[in-house]
Amino acid sequence: MDSAITPSAFADAVPEPARAWPRQLWHSVRRWWLPASSHRARPVVLDAWRWCLMTLALMALSLGWVGAQAWWSHLQTARASADSALAFIEARLAEIDEPMRRLQGADELQSAALDCSPTLTARLLHESLSSLLIQRLIVRDAAGARACGPAGALAAPDLPVEPGADLALVSQRSIATQLMAVRRIDAQHSAVALLDPRALALPTQGPWANAAGMADRISLQSADGRTLRVWGQQGPAADLVESLHVVRQSAQHRIAVSVELERDRFIADLLQQVPLALLLAVVTSLLVAAAVWRRTMLRARLVYRLERALRKRQFEPFVQPIVDLASGRCIGGEVLMRWAHPQRGILAPGDFIEVAERTGLIAGMSELVMGRAAHRLAPLAQAHPDLYFSFNVTPEQLVAPAFGQRLAEIFSPETLPRGQVLLELTERDFVDPIAKSALTGLHDIGWRIAIDDFGTGQSSLAMLESLPIDRIKIDRSFVSTIGEQTASRPVLDAIIGLAHQLGIRLIAEGVETTAQWDYLASRGVSSVQGYLIAKPMPLDTFVRWFGEQGAAVAAAGEASARAPSAPGDPLLQALWQRMRSTGGLDIHDRMHRLRSYRRCFVGREAVDWLVRHQRVSREEAVRIGRRLVALGLARHVVDEHDFEDADLFFSVADSELGPAIAPPVQALRQALRSVDAGPAFADHRRGLLLHRRCSTGRQIVDWLVQGHAVSRDEAAQWAVQLMRQGALRHVYDDRPFADGSHLYRST
Repeated sequence: MDSAITPSAFADAVPEPARAWPRQLWHSVRRWWLPASSHRARPVVLDAWRWCLMTLALMALSLGWVGAQAWWSHLQTARASADSALAFIEARLAEIDEPMRRLQGADELQSAALDCSPTLTARLLHESLSSLLIQRLIVRDAAGARACGPAGALAAPDLPVEPGADLALVSQRSIATQLMAVRRIDAQHSAVALLDPRALALPTQGPWANAAGMADRISLQSADGRTLRVWGQQGPAADLVESLHVVRQSAQHRIAVSVELERDRFIADLLQQVPLALLLAVVTSLLVAAAVWRRTMLRARLVYRLERALRKRQFEPFVQPIVDLASGRCIGGEVLMRWAHPQRGILAPGDFIEVAERTGLIAGMSELVMGRAAHRLAPLAQAHPDLYFSFNVTPEQLVAPAFGQRLAEIFSPETLPRGQVLLELTERDFVDPIAKSALTGLHDIGWRIAIDDFGTGQSSLAMLESLPIDRIKIDRSFVSTIGEQTASRPVLDAIIGLAHQLGIRLIAEGVETTAQWDYLASRGVSSVQGYLIAKPMPLDTFVRWFGEQGAAVAAAGEASARAPSAPGDPLLQALWQRMRSTGGLDIHDRMHRLRSYRRCFVGREAVDWLVRHQRVSREEAVRIGRRLVALGLARHVVDEHDFEDADLFFSVADSELGPAIAPPVQALRQALRSVDAGPAFADHRRGLLLHRRCSTGRQIVDWLVQGHAVSRDEAAQWAVQLMRQGALRHVYDDRPFADGSHLYRST
């Protein structure tokens, strides 16, 4: 053992509490940012330039939003200040107007000539002293020649405006007090109140205390626009913000209040909010980039596409025949899973099975394949009771609750009887006691069990002897060691001898040569499967191959290459014709999620029809519907549901296929990889992402049209064939080829 000290040894020496939470936090962030299998993603990176542009745009929007918010906030402040100041002025003027109103109709003012009698002066003195806001109350004649005050006759004040019936404020610089309140009390006389300098000072306490604090400059103006009083900033208003200038006119008096905010104050308040706005813009930009990158990684993961494929029910059963070595007769087949990728064609398990097992999706995929195979193989199995078909079962399925019940639902006398089913589990999974108990229970109720890939796992011989095993499948790695000059293979011979001693029949996998066939036959192996007999094939092709297999086993490979035909079940076909004929199901074009689907019917209506016309239960009607779906006669409109007694739309399968095309696929594959002859593969930007060495569908079609003199429609069909051959892929591997802006990459 290597005893060299590595840097990780020092990390291991750190006490766990000191480094546990930072490491957990880092791994949590890393798992969120880079999901599992992200290293297998397509060549794609974040576009730094576009991210910078987005950040700058967000900053500009944030600054604009902050500026608009600050402007609106200050405008509301100015309006509130104007309303408060005007309310205060009107309240003060109401107090000032009260003693002036009491002079109306006074006996001392009944004569036309203004006589400063002791009674009038006493009255004026009394009214002046009754108000804290008035210094002196003066009565002036209409001509402005004479005036009387509390001290007697005096010079009539010069009024800038003609007194009216309403109270008005005027300024008079020649008199000690700055402001005067005037109003006409009758046809010959006017009242003039010399106000205390503090009469209209904005208070610092009370309900109007915030009027002065919310604005920089508040002006009291007369009806003709002259400034009577200024609170706050004195002097010219050169540094005030014009757009934040608010004027409020009094509805009771001939005055107005003007409120203005200082530019420096507005800018200072705005600059205080700028750092937070910029920080929020950067954080938002980072979050958007993180969300885009995470979604990209999820879409690039194989598990994302497997989940979608399982939801779309894209997994199909294939069968590889199993042949008896003694007679050369087909005695069954192993049902294998294939991914019917809508763009790439049929994909082998090596492209996806490892991820499916690791993520637990294999259970749903296996049940889907089992159900389809059970329905489609039912006619053949019923016609040949000696045939059996093996299905791979995962340990997760084996220990799952109600797995036995689910098996009984899939494999029944109406589909594939239990006696014609062989469940295969790999040897490495048998060490689990829970799986062993479940396996024993399944065997006790009649299920046959086989060990798959025997010799490559870690199960002990003692456990193997105690397990209820009906078949042992020799792994292809042992069979491949058999050659023309092989005299013996000790490990393979030991496996064969062990099976003979335990009384278990053997199936050899991966037989590809006649030498392997002869070697296994000479040592008593009962049956084999492999390319020497036939490759895995679709179920309907297997049915045809089985009918032709009696001529020669070697010729079966040619028969398997023929085009598939519809499965044969005369009774079900006749029932399906009745359901589609007049008086059957209501089949017509329907809308689903704003999309139109041709020739559809409702699952619940189909169940009602079967119950009414076939005299079966609703459960039996659902089983008939599922057989129709499994045989491909009907399907869900979006391929996401099996047949159910529910309001689901199912469409009638169209058996007419379009004309096949035969483009020069191999030549096109080589041209795609050629730097000079192929289309232009370059970096393309999509949103915040930069895709390396891609080409748009339009560019690929242009290249095919120019290089091969074909129409655009034919060129697009050639590109589809390239995708099915694996030479061309969408950048996310989940979009069909389109003559447009979608990006594709050569593989």
